[in-house]
Amino acid sequence: MRRLVNVCVAVVALALFSSQATAADTLKSKLKDAGFDGIIGTWLEQGSGGKNYAAAYTWKIEDRVIEVRTKDPNNETVALMAVNASNGQIFQAGADKQGASSLGEWKIDVDGSAVLSLIVTGGDGGQFPLEIRHKMMGQDKMQVTIQLPEPIRMTLVRKK
Repeated sequence: MRRLVNVCVAVVALALFSSQATAADTLKSKLKDAGFDGIIGTWLEQGSGGKNYAAAYTWKIEDRVIEVRTKDPNNETVALMAVNASNGQIFQAGADKQGASSLGEWKIDVDGSAVLSLIVTGGDGGQFPLEIRHKMMGQDKMQVTIQLPEPIRMTLVRKK
């Protein structure tokens, strides 16, 4: 009986240690380390006041999960961003109102850009890669580039 109790205590201690080890890798801490903790907020395309493009980054589970909503005249997407506890990667999974879905990973590039590399699955089942680059241009300005054969570049400003 004593041995069973010792095994149970060891299992509980291991579970607590494991949860403490991954607890340090919060999304908030990873964004702060990368200089991207300022992304939280609503961003509007400069010049159109958000009519052509708007993005909102909102904490859904404080320090752990961000909801990303984007909207343009033809589409709207919702995604969740979080940290994979097994490998520390920042991932994002989402879908849009046209039936497409996406799954990808965020990384910080050598120039300090946050790069979202996605595999998009269209409503018809076809897949294609898509890369979206985000570069902070100060506290209230961000440049977003959607890497297509002809890249789409937008300057976003923080909604006050």
